[in-house]
Amino acid sequence: MVRMEGQNAKNMGGRKQIVIFLVLVAPIVYVLSGSNKGEPVIEGSVAFKKRLSSYHLFQGEMSAMNPSVGVELFELSSTLFTDYAEKQRLIRLPEGKKMKLTENGLPVFPEGTLIAKTFYYPSKTGRKTRMVDTRLLIYERLKWNVATYRWNKEQTDAVLLENGATVELEIEDPSGKPKQLAYRIPSSKECVSCHRSGSELLAIGPKVMNLNRIVERGGKRLNQLEYLMNKGLFESRSLDSFKRMPAYTDSKLPIQQRARAYMDINCAHCHRPGGNAGHTMLVLDYGIGLESSGILRNKNNIIIRMSEMGDYHMPKLGTTVIDTGGVELVKSYLKNIK
Repeated sequence: MVRMEGQNAKNMGGRKQIVIFLVLVAPIVYVLSGSNKGEPVIEGSVAFKKRLSSYHLFQGEMSAMNPSVGVELFELSSTLFTDYAEKQRLIRLPEGKKMKLTENGLPVFPEGTLIAKTFYYPSKTGRKTRMVDTRLLIYERLKWNVATYRWNKEQTDAVLLENGATVELEIEDPSGKPKQLAYRIPSSKECVSCHRSGSELLAIGPKVMNLNRIVERGGKRLNQLEYLMNKGLFESRSLDSFKRMPAYTDSKLPIQQRARAYMDINCAHCHRPGGNAGHTMLVLDYGIGLESSGILRNKNNIIIRMSEMGDYHMPKLGTTVIDTGGVELVKSYLKNIK
């Protein structure tokens, strides 16, 4: 064993502490300082309406969340964790327009596309479902525009938010136990921090491989992409060459697939080139190989940042509680790779 004494040992210890500090703290300082210093401001191309009802996304009572004619429901294989909230995802295309499938990444969306995601908490004890907020993405003039709407107490409509809001909620965790939350509705600026890719905004969840899954429609189980083709939302083409995103909740799948899928949907929107954490050289897109991802050299840091709340917690935005199931999944994966 080599023993270091005196000033050399002190210097080495100091350097080690500095390295650890930089690994743990530098990314969060980047986020807290706005992360877009020196980056161009992304100007919007849409004036959002004051009330969600003005978009006519739902038919009948809005609280029933029944999509209007021309508004289609879509589902993802792996979904973002947001303090145990469920999400309803809707898309509406301009009449006569279609999306184009790509084998990697997002579809090509036509001008005028609207994507809506409503965050809600279903009840297991007989109380009504509680809608909290709806987030809109609208593609106009070759730009994505983002806004958030807060649902009123009566659950009859939602109002446009400029600065975000904190909502005190009592929810039921997966075991059915009551849990107090200070749920955070993001401001449009906070939305931009995750949706930014360089000088533009992107949709995050609806990658083609995350849409390529089995869903139930009209009592039948069928491929979602094929279903949306038949509904006229996608241009027709063979699906034989398209990959699928694993569902990280499927315990029958290999743990490496599940953990990488979890990190893709929860982390890769920032941890990618052009993203909010692109400077960290940690790339968490599912399609990136392990050796190129930076995961191996960041194993301990990933576990620490996911496992503790506070200023250093990751994901930084969108969560106020730890996803214990997600942490255990990723931890099990990371501890078994070399």
